[in-house]
Amino acid sequence: MDTPLLGVSHLQLQVSDVAVSADWYTTVLGLEQFGAAADGSYIALQHRPSHVVVVLSRRARPWPGDAPGEPLDHLAFAVPDGDTLRLWADHLAEVGIEHPGVVLELGKPSLQLRDPDGISIELVAPASRP
Repeated sequence: MDTPLLGVSHLQLQVSDVAVSADWYTTVLGLEQFGAAADGSYIALQHRPSHVVVVLSRRARPWPGDAPGEPLDHLAFAVPDGDTLRLWADHLAEVGIEHPGVVLELGKPSLQLRDPDGISIELVAPASRP
């Protein structure tokens, strides 16, 4: 079965101060804010010409096995749609890859995985249009 990956969806980094880091990424790399949590726990930035998305976050509680101070939160790959993601999740389960199943994250179908070294990998589809 061919993988449904379209490309990288986003890169999420854990930072000590979300606002300070957001200022740095907007100033240095020309990223623009397009989303943020009301509580300041994350800011989503995008480089419009390249469509590169960087999410800056502070994690309230680490995943089991995370190294202290590890800046990479996760790597997310884009997939075409929620139906394709659910089919891929079923395929992964059939070949013995454990996962919690597809869930909605901020309105987008998402599948959270861990590689053999514990690195968090997310497969994410666009939100369904009404």
